[in-house]
Amino acid sequence: MTANTGAFPGAKMLLVALLVSMGGSFHFGYQLVITNPSQDAFLSFLNQSYIAHYGTILTKGGLESIWSIIVALLFVGAIFGSLIINVVAEKAGRKRGLLISYAFALLSVVLAVISHFVNSFELYTVSRVTLGFSLGLNLGLSALYLTECSPKQYRGFISMMTGMMLQFGTVVGSIVAMPSLLGAQNLWWIVYAIEAVVLIGVLALMPFMHDSPGYLALTGRIEEARDSILFFHNCSEDEAELVLLEIKASVEENSKSMGMFGIFKDKHALRGTIVGSMVAFAMAFSGVAVINAFAVEILLSTGLTVMGASIANVGLTLAGLVSIVVSAFVVDRYGRRPLLLISNVAILILNLAIFAFMFSFEKYALPWLGYCLIGAVALFILFFSIGPGPLSFFITAELVGLNARSAGQSWASLVQMISRSILIAIYLPMKNSIGNPFSYLILFVAPMIFSVVFLYFMLPETKNKDHRQVLDEIENLPSMRSCCQQRMSQRSRQNSECLQLNQIVSTV
Repeated sequence: MTANTGAFPGAKMLLVALLVSMGGSFHFGYQLVITNPSQDAFLSFLNQSYIAHYGTILTKGGLESIWSIIVALLFVGAIFGSLIINVVAEKAGRKRGLLISYAFALLSVVLAVISHFVNSFELYTVSRVTLGFSLGLNLGLSALYLTECSPKQYRGFISMMTGMMLQFGTVVGSIVAMPSLLGAQNLWWIVYAIEAVVLIGVLALMPFMHDSPGYLALTGRIEEARDSILFFHNCSEDEAELVLLEIKASVEENSKSMGMFGIFKDKHALRGTIVGSMVAFAMAFSGVAVINAFAVEILLSTGLTVMGASIANVGLTLAGLVSIVVSAFVVDRYGRRPLLLISNVAILILNLAIFAFMFSFEKYALPWLGYCLIGAVALFILFFSIGPGPLSFFITAELVGLNARSAGQSWASLVQMISRSILIAIYLPMKNSIGNPFSYLILFVAPMIFSVVFLYFMLPETKNKDHRQVLDEIENLPSMRSCCQQRMSQRSRQNSECLQLNQIVSTV
């Protein structure tokens, strides 16, 4: 048997990536959007449950405030899930940790279904927290697992499966949660029942998979690591031995696993973690959290009907899915750095355009301005899906050594979930206070400017590189000092040329 050397990874590795992502990132994408088109059904459930339990009728503003907090609690749970990625990954292993996260997710969606039948918004709130916990844990573990299992030349393609299934989850969620389908008052529990069926399937199949070769080698289980390489890489025993020697060298170089705070004692691990966390921060503060959570509301503000806004929302998520599929094919050809920098600059420009169209439409109410706003949001989703959307989930694992991966992934996931929870919690109150346009401008323009500048100077290329090669790439990055010196040199040369020209003119 020879290793797969084609343009695409082997079928077995693809199926494993699909299985892992269907149990985790698919549900994250699904949860990001199901509360959006079906918001009226959930608000009705919340209102009826609150009246039944407390005998008080909530005002519209009070109802929306409580609902925005409940929506944000998914990310609060994810914060706690992110905090234990490191512990679970090192103590239980990547595979067993994934099984734990799937079991928590299944328990959570079952609680959500039960909450409908017992008319308890409190139980639904608990299910949001526990589901967030499972997703925060899962997203970090799946990135580690897929990065360590996939052959180096296909690492980007396989890791992009996480983002691809997340976007697929947003497509499925935006369709099934439409008011005309399952997003109605007495049917929304079926939206969660669908998740339960998917999770049961994943839990049934995942035990037959191997743990990651990197983790097995790190824990001294060399024979199991060799078998794992043969399983995932679809290669000969000699080729598996070469891969194993590479992993052993990495283990010897990074012999002791780091905890979350151990990162701060290693400058290379700390640098990689900070850069990876900045990618996650840029992803959260790109504006996608608000667009995912309130896209239908934004579309309604352009004059679309509820059905029209729901259909447009499905179209936007489909555009994102197409973009991320395209990105999966180019990420291992053009690299991570160009995709992230180009897409983040485009998102910054589009955020300014979204603000301008929002403001102009609110002031003049011209239909063509509303269509321009929809177009800008569509382009935003396209560029987001090409770059920060999928890459933010695995770039940290490529920036740090084997012994720091779980800890680095914990920090990056933590930054993303804290950012998302803050944004979702404050956006509605902020919108009600100063309006949609200025809320969007304040929250999503300045952070993107900072992120683009930071990543330009700090983000190395990680495509097809081991940790030592990534460290070499850092030395080739542009520095602020060199840019300033180059600028001063250009200015000095221009001044010298002007002086020579003046001398010639005076001589004449």
